[in-house]
Amino acid sequence: MAHRIANNALNASTVDILNVIRQNASYSYQQSVPEVTSYTDIPTVGEVIYGTPALANEFINALVNRIGLVRAESAVFNNPYAVLKKGKLEFGESIEEIFVNIAKVIDYKAEKGAEREFKRTLPDVRSAFHVINWKVLYPVTIQDEDLKLAFLTIDGVTDLIAKIVESIYTGAEYDEFLLFKYLIIKGVNDHDIKIEELENPAMTDYAKAFRGLSNLLPFLSGDYNAQGVKNTTPKDRQVIFMDARFNAEFDVDVLAGAFNMDKADFMGRLFLIDNFTSFDNDRWETIRENSTGLEEVTDAELAYMANIKAIIMDEEWFQIYDDLVKMTQTPVNSGLYWNYFYHTWKVVSWSPFANAVAFMATTATEETPDAGGGEGGN
Repeated sequence: MAHRIANNALNASTVDILNVIRQNASYSYQQSVPEVTSYTDIPTVGEVIYGTPALANEFINALVNRIGLVRAESAVFNNPYAVLKKGKLEFGESIEEIFVNIAKVIDYKAEKGAEREFKRTLPDVRSAFHVINWKVLYPVTIQDEDLKLAFLTIDGVTDLIAKIVESIYTGAEYDEFLLFKYLIIKGVNDHDIKIEELENPAMTDYAKAFRGLSNLLPFLSGDYNAQGVKNTTPKDRQVIFMDARFNAEFDVDVLAGAFNMDKADFMGRLFLIDNFTSFDNDRWETIRENSTGLEEVTDAELAYMANIKAIIMDEEWFQIYDDLVKMTQTPVNSGLYWNYFYHTWKVVSWSPFANAVAFMATTATEETPDAGGGEGGN
């Protein structure tokens, strides 16, 4: 079963980090590298580690794998949309989403009892498979000089960790933002996200529409999901994606009232998007080369999103799982540096059974009068 990884903060000092690495290191490392008892010992330890390639390799590996990767995982699995991800898959796990539609109803007639007694009435069971379709890696190089500088200041080692990890999870987090945006754009254009049109809406019309749909989703209906199955989305599963500029037009209390939520609950369910009409296809193209089933976002699709202002959906609509999270490394002795590669594999998909509705502003067009003046003309 998929599980979430807790958000961890790095609270350890450079002294703590050096001693933890030493405690978990090889016997040779422990014999060669002294324990750090005060900040004044840091340069001495640095000289020992820096002066012996085998010790330097062991130190860098421990630094990245034991500390850096923990922080990288924490950032990836607790991004701003983390509540909408399903967590990390266990080893060898595959995803089959199963939905059982509500049972049929028939009339009761005593005289039909005999023929109905042993008649099979199979349940309406639907399934959707979600497979690993996102495989990317993030490279980072640590130079020999970086290691030397790390031991010259009190915070040098923690600064080195930040340098390593920031370069990784900033890219990974941005790409996760893109994949959420990608699923929304494709979902709207493929009509897997239903469209509710608002003709020449005023801001008050939006608030009324939000409240109306939010009130309807807890009721069983087949009108709001791609498969047309009768499903519900209770208030505590409803999430709202909203264009950032459009959101600025609303008072937060007004929006919270529109969804019948208090302000704190509403802010926890609201997710802002910079806009629905732009997409970083240059970066996305690199991701697509290493993944399967991911498509280019076209100009026509982005143009169709121009009048989408907000989307209300079931939090189960996003079917995003992290699978492989692994750091590999290669020391390059000829160049005096280490190359690290942070691998991430994911399941990137959406549920055809979960409710999702986008609000689109439309402009009313006047009807063209008949050329002949219509009936009753002179």
